[in-house]
Amino acid sequence: MHMFLAFFFAAQAGQLAPVSEEKREPGFSAFVSRLKAAVAKRDSKALKKLTDEDVIAGGFGDKDEKGWTKFSNLWEVDQKDGAVWDVLADLLELGFFREAPSIYVSPYVAWKFPRDLDAADYLVVLRDALPLRQTPDRNGAVVANLAFDIVRRVEARRSSGSFDWVQVETAKGVRGYVQTSVVRSPLMARGQFALKDGKWRLSVLDRARD
Repeated sequence: MHMFLAFFFAAQAGQLAPVSEEKREPGFSAFVSRLKAAVAKRDSKALKKLTDEDVIAGGFGDKDEKGWTKFSNLWEVDQKDGAVWDVLADLLELGFFREAPSIYVSPYVAWKFPRDLDAADYLVVLRDALPLRQTPDRNGAVVANLAFDIVRRVEARRSSGSFDWVQVETAKGVRGYVQTSVVRSPLMARGQFALKDGKWRLSVLDRARD
């Protein structure tokens, strides 16, 4: 089945399967490997080499900020615990898909989320075999099994032991709890990566929306 049709039917059924296409283009795949190494070391100098000099930092005010200096300051690139590192690690984990011949974007959770749904109300399950539990407990009774489902958020996060949980509702109206580590909001941070002068670079990094 054509990829677009496969995505369309999955979304209609209340699911959003992962998409990872970085290996389609060897040059971009090599760029991703270098980006992984930079993020793993939290190496600001290495990240700068992989970033467009006109990089855009979005979501920090009424207008986007442009250029490495502003990007570095806003995303706290020079700090080992700066926000940029966890965000990029998340994007790397979720993979990239090709938006145009010279553009890749991440994550699919944000870019491919159905436009007819209010993104603020939903979460996307990242696993293909996730138990939905009756209570926020790893030993709680299983009320359904989820596979890349789009679920509605019912209540805010709650902690139980060493895990955080969120109550959600499936497209079929079944309610239960999942760990927050295995779901993502469509409003999460988004990245765009562009081919410029023959080299792949991070070109846009938008902060998560409220």
